[in-house]
Amino acid sequence: MKRKINWIFISIIFFSIGIFILGATLFARNSMHKVTELNLNNYLEIVKVDYENLDETQIIDKYKVIDNYLRITFIDSQGDVIIDSLVDNLDNHLNRPEIVNIGKVYTRYSNTLKIDMMYLATNLDNGDYLRVAIPSGSIMTFLNDFVALSIVVGILILTLSIIVVTYLLNYSMKPLEEVKTILEDVNEGKFKEIDQMVKFDEISGLVSEINIINKTISENINSLRTEKNKTDFLLKHMNQGICVLDSNAKIILLNDYLKNLYNFNIDFNINKDYRYLFRDEDIQKAINEVYKEKNNINLVSNIGDKYYSVMITYTDEAWSFNSGVILIYTDITTLKNIEVLKRDFFVNASHELKSPLTTIIGSTDLIIQGLAKDKNTVDDLISRIHSEAKRMDNLVMDMLTLSEYENRNQKNSKRMISIRSSIDNIIETLRVLINESKTVIDLEVENLTIYFSEDDFYQLFKNLIENAIKYGKLNGNVFIKVFSDSDNIKFEIKDNGIGIPKSDLSRVFERFYRVDKARSKSSKGTGLGLSIVKHIVLNYNGKIELNSEENVGTEVIVTFPKSELHLT
Repeated sequence: MKRKINWIFISIIFFSIGIFILGATLFARNSMHKVTELNLNNYLEIVKVDYENLDETQIIDKYKVIDNYLRITFIDSQGDVIIDSLVDNLDNHLNRPEIVNIGKVYTRYSNTLKIDMMYLATNLDNGDYLRVAIPSGSIMTFLNDFVALSIVVGILILTLSIIVVTYLLNYSMKPLEEVKTILEDVNEGKFKEIDQMVKFDEISGLVSEINIINKTISENINSLRTEKNKTDFLLKHMNQGICVLDSNAKIILLNDYLKNLYNFNIDFNINKDYRYLFRDEDIQKAINEVYKEKNNINLVSNIGDKYYSVMITYTDEAWSFNSGVILIYTDITTLKNIEVLKRDFFVNASHELKSPLTTIIGSTDLIIQGLAKDKNTVDDLISRIHSEAKRMDNLVMDMLTLSEYENRNQKNSKRMISIRSSIDNIIETLRVLINESKTVIDLEVENLTIYFSEDDFYQLFKNLIENAIKYGKLNGNVFIKVFSDSDNIKFEIKDNGIGIPKSDLSRVFERFYRVDKARSKSSKGTGLGLSIVKHIVLNYNGKIELNSEENVGTEVIVTFPKSELHLT
């Protein structure tokens, strides 16, 4: 039996080596043929380049040293041979296949040289032909050496294979020695089949069963590991906190979200009572109620400065086939903050609208009831109604504008605009206010062109300059400076007015917030200007700085990246 197997292996190896040598020879022959064609093309191009500076005889002389390998032939347009590097007095070559099919390589027998040659020809600029040729027999020399080397290597491989096969057959009756090592790897999910080198009834059945069991166990372990990795990945990267309690209210699963939220030592406290994790009394009561009533409870929990929606659910379908409770934490801080902002907005908006409405209603009541008898009183009441209505209109328009900037709903009408020209236009629109306050505007503006929306630019700097005038001193100054550095462009608006208390600096960009409420009312401000400014700056990826000192003045610095403004 050992001899039979030995001969089978040797026959297979011998056959494989024969197939390999044959295939390698064909492959090498094809590769060498391609290399020779490439060389032939290169020689043709080299000789063609030489022809630009040398005549035919000089070229033949130049390559005389390799004429036993390279044959060069110049043929006129009629097919007559002008000169050949190897033979004289040749007949007409116009019907040669390489001349008939210019640019195509031909391998054929040369009646002149009595050997197989590889030919390639091309047209010259004067209508003549240039042909080069290489003996194709040079390929056979390499192939013969290659085949000889392959046979020697094959014999060495065959000899080595006989030694290896003989050695392996000596151990063919000992496959069970591998069983212990292989079964140890099963715990790691590694599958390795025990080779049945012989078909003895005494061991073949046992080896087959071991292989089947080994493969099944390994596949199951790998499948379980894959599913566990999937679950761990999802639990680790989800933006919700999950905790699972068993029927005894012990923690059996906790993802990283909750572990980090509560700074929970999962290695130490896993499989312990849920109170090790949840110290909040409301959550503890809710968990106890869910266990008792077998229902679901939703509640909101405040942890630090964040709010979480906690859904506590009872389930009978845990993977351990026991009942349990699942807690899912969802961050709702943003929703809570939006609720607060909405509430504050409606309260502030209602308050701002109430004053002008009260004035309008009171004035109209006086007119309707006939209590305003003389024309001067009626005119004064009408003037108040008009003024307060205008104030309400300004307030509503600013609210709508702010809403557009907050939601980025404004139309993208950016174009290249001149900073100096735009600021001059804004100052002209504020001329009445400037004259009333006798404010002196000092401009130091670089002549720059930026990519900006005209409406955005107007809203931004009209609000800043207007605030500087309103909150400045009578006969005061407003300084406007625009300059650029290597990466940014900066706008500085400075006044020498009342200034802003330090306690108010962090709130001046809030909606409806006023530092000097009495002065704001008298100046008919809406309290939304700086909020609009903030959102415009953010929409252009800029930043805004505020420096102020009471009774000294306020300085606002707006910085935009040059790349955002397409600065030229």
